[in-house]
Amino acid sequence: MDVKKFRTMALIVGLVLVGYTTLTFLGTAAIGSKAQTVPTKVVQDQVAQYNFAVKAGSKNDRCVQAGLVASAFTQAKDEPNHEEWERIRQDDCKAAGVPQ
Repeated sequence: MDVKKFRTMALIVGLVLVGYTTLTFLGTAAIGSKAQTVPTKVVQDQVAQYNFAVKAGSKNDRCVQAGLVASAFTQAKDEPNHEEWERIRQDDCKAAGVPQ
């Protein structure tokens, strides 16, 4: 009877450890992928806001939104796009009469 209890307990403990390890691995992988997509989502949202400002906003709105897009690319650690949007911001701010 004791051997049967021991085997049952060993099986339960083994299953719990395998389950815990699997969940930990899957949870870490899911968190990692979410962390990578957050900056991308922020950039997409800011570009959408800029496009809305182009269609319906003032020149000043375009200047402000272009700066926010450039900042979003900085957060996403995307230097080439940040530089491009800095140029767009400078052009939009110049058109709006905002001093640089």
